Amino acid sequence: MDLIDSAAAKYADDPALRTTSGVALTHGELAAESSLLAEHLAAHGVLPRTPVGLLVDHVPEAVVAIHAILRADAYYVPLDPRWPARRTAEVLKASDISHVLVTEPYCGRAGDIGEDMTVIAVRHGSEPEMLASSVSRPSARQQETGPAGPDDLAYTIFTSGSTGRPKAVAVRHTSVVNLIEWFNRRNFVDPSDILLQTAAFSFDLSVYDVFGVLAAGASVLLLPDADLEELEEIAIALVEHPVTLWNSAPAMFTAVTLLLDESSRRHRDRLRRVFLSGDWIPLNTLDVLRREFPRATLVALGGATEACVWSNDFVVDEVDPSWRSIPYGHPMQNSRYYVLHDDLTPCDVDEPGELYITGVCVAAGYLGDPALTADRFLPDPWDRGEGYTMYRTGDRARWTSNGWVEFLGRMDSQVKIHGFRIELGEIEQVAMRVLDVDEAIALKLGDGDSPYLALALRASGELDARTVREKLGEWLPRYMEPRRVVVCRTFPVGQTGKVDRAALRELFQPAG
Repeated sequence: MDLIDSAAAKYADDPALRTTSGVALTHGELAAESSLLAEHLAAHGVLPRTPVGLLVDHVPEAVVAIHAILRADAYYVPLDPRWPARRTAEVLKASDISHVLVTEPYCGRAGDIGEDMTVIAVRHGSEPEMLASSVSRPSARQQETGPAGPDDLAYTIFTSGSTGRPKAVAVRHTSVVNLIEWFNRRNFVDPSDILLQTAAFSFDLSVYDVFGVLAAGASVLLLPDADLEELEEIAIALVEHPVTLWNSAPAMFTAVTLLLDESSRRHRDRLRRVFLSGDWIPLNTLDVLRREFPRATLVALGGATEACVWSNDFVVDEVDPSWRSIPYGHPMQNSRYYVLHDDLTPCDVDEPGELYITGVCVAAGYLGDPALTADRFLPDPWDRGEGYTMYRTGDRARWTSNGWVEFLGRMDSQVKIHGFRIELGEIEQVAMRVLDVDEAIALKLGDGDSPYLALALRASGELDARTVREKLGEWLPRYMEPRRVVVCRTFPVGQTGKVDRAALRELFQPAG
């Protein structure tokens, strides 16, 4: 919290947290309220290096709660309010959580959170309220004393697991500090900036929002959860408030820009940086940005939850016609990228392989799963004495002759159709090259006995399926031609701001 405290002392009277109705908390008030809450947590059994659950909506109290947990030398574990009760229970158990902080909408769920749990309600302008109380479960970790250090955990975020069980990615303080210092310097973030937060607290993009922005003395604009469910409300907030920074997955930004019109130009000249990450960035995004926000710079970011949000960037000044995708760019400070063969030998320039990340940014591993940790977090063969591990991303990439990394898709994006092994990314790249479309997503549909390929296209103009198949047939072998094609003006967006592939699949289902 040293970076946050430094900003709080320097910019005590400047806005830290905003809502659509005005300034909610200054930097000084945020520091004071989170410090008081941290004392309350310590008095009610929260010990250093222990996890604290977080069940909150997008209100200033949520950020106060996150800061308070770290001030108490604990680490936070966000619980998504939209999770089914069984998933929440599984996460609580897997994390060995004994304390949960909730905001107003979830006070009534204290009894559902679980037995043997201390539940504390955080309300603005009033003392924290104990909703449920129990004696904290003892554990070896809870016996440790003394303040948390740089190598202790700052947070644990759960991601989907291929085994059907969520994975708990455990991230250290030193990784977060490294991210903040690098990112704020690279993007000239200062106290005049305002970031519109769209990410859920259970999504790792929010980590920069609640720490990095505030460490720069800047402020965060929080929208109510109900507004975040409506792209129209996000679009209104973006142009009606003096927002300077945008941070989301590409699909959300694209969907929001489609809702803008000529009449909503009040603050469009204030937006100066658009950060996009988490998925493919369509090649036409720069054109869209310059049309809608002429003063803004597009910054492509990449990385993994297992490497503290982002670990590379690329400022998109222009799009080379030869590009197949927006470049991944260059690794962040104190980090390195390797592109390796299956035997962990380096690939040559322009040769595809699997991407590995090493350095300060790499997570501590998967909490409570040493076998999976050992499989994905490997000793760095080129370690320089730092003692880093390298994370096996599962992404295909290559080093280009220009000196940057190009993302080529997931290693597991290969599918098998009637005995043929097919790279879905190849179909998407051909579609983007030969069709007048903004984005293409190939899918494998059908059951085990009758699988087939489908193609979703995002385009502003008219395009019939027969023409699409004819043009693709000039470039693709017959076994790679999609059987079904749908054309959309915009792709459905999920809770993380990425393309909702489950909803996309529904577009191929027969009506009725």
